[in-house]
Amino acid sequence: MHSACLTVGFLCLVSFSTACYISNCPIGGKRSIMDMEIRQCLPCGPRNRGQCFGTSICCGEEIGCYFGTSETLRCQKEVYLPSPCEPTGRLCGRNGGKCATSGTCCTAESCTVDPTCDTRTIFSSD
Repeated sequence: MHSACLTVGFLCLVSFSTACYISNCPIGGKRSIMDMEIRQCLPCGPRNRGQCFGTSICCGEEIGCYFGTSETLRCQKEVYLPSPCEPTGRLCGRNGGKCATSGTCCTAESCTVDPTCDTRTIFSSD
C-alpha cells in the first residue's frame, strides 16, 4: 500500500512539473510555434489602411507609421491570437525586417530608414 501511494504521488509530481502554466506557455499552448501556420498580421490605423508590425507599431504606404498611438491599439490583440503573424512586404534591414512604407523598414520592435524600401528606386527605369 505504501509503494502504491508513493507511485501515485510521484506520477502526480511528474504531471505537475511538465504542465504548461500561463506564465511559461508558448503562444498557442504546448504545440511548437514551428508547427503553426503563419498568417498575415492584423490591419490597423485609419480605415485599416495599415498593418501591425509589433504590438505598438502600425504602418501603411498611404498612412505612414504610428508608434504607440491610438492607431496601434488594435495591434495589442496580436499577443492574444493563437498563431504567429508576419507582415507583408519585402525583406529589409539586418534584423529580418519588412518594408513598411516607402523608405522605412520595420521589425516588431522598431523601424529604421532603409533605402532598399524606397519605392521611387524600385520602380525607376535607371
